[in-house]
Amino acid sequence: MSSATLGRSLRRQTAPLLYLLAAAATAACVHALWQGWRAYDANRQIRAGIADAGAPPMVLFARAVALDGKRDNDAALAAYSEVESQATLRDDEVLARAARVNAANLYLRRAIEVATGEGAAARAITLVELAKTGYRRALREQPDDWGSRFNLELAQVLVPDYEVRNWRKEGKETKVDDDALPDKAAWTEMVGAPRGMH
Repeated sequence: MSSATLGRSLRRQTAPLLYLLAAAATAACVHALWQGWRAYDANRQIRAGIADAGAPPMVLFARAVALDGKRDNDAALAAYSEVESQATLRDDEVLARAARVNAANLYLRRAIEVATGEGAAARAITLVELAKTGYRRALREQPDDWGSRFNLELAQVLVPDYEVRNWRKEGKETKVDDDALPDKAAWTEMVGAPRGMH
C-alpha cells in the first residue's frame, strides 16, 4: 500500500471524528455564550431592581431587597414570598431561608414603625407575631442563626408570649399540673426582658 493510499484511508477514517469534535466544540461555545448572556441579563435586572418573567430566584431576591429598601412593604413581602416558593422549587434552601428571614425582619421593622402611631397597637402586635413566626421557623431550620435569635428576643421583649395554663385538673387540686405545662427548654420562650438586652 502506498503512502498516498494510506493517507487517504486515514483521512476517511478520522474525518467523522473531526466533524464530531468540531460539533462538540461549537455546542460548548454556544452553551458558554448562552450562560454568559443569562448572567449578563441577570446582572442587568439586579442593577435595575426589576425581575423579568421567568427570572431566576436570585434576581427575584434582589428585586425584593430593592423594594424593601424603598419601603414598599406590601410589594416587598409579595416578592419575598415569590422568592421563597421559587427557591424551594429549585431546592435552594439557603435562598428560601434568606427570603423568610428578610420578610420577618420587614414585619418587625414595620411593627416598630406602626406602634408609634395612635391606636395602632393591635396592628403592631399582629406584625410582631408574624415576625416571631418567621424567626422561629428560621431557627428550626438553622438553630445557630444568631441574627434571627437576637431578633426573636427583641420581638419577645416587645410582645411576650403568655401561655394559658391548666392549673387544676378537676377544679379541686391546688398544685400546678406539670403534665399540662408544655416543655419549654428554649430560653427564647421566657416572659419578660432577658438579661443583656436592656
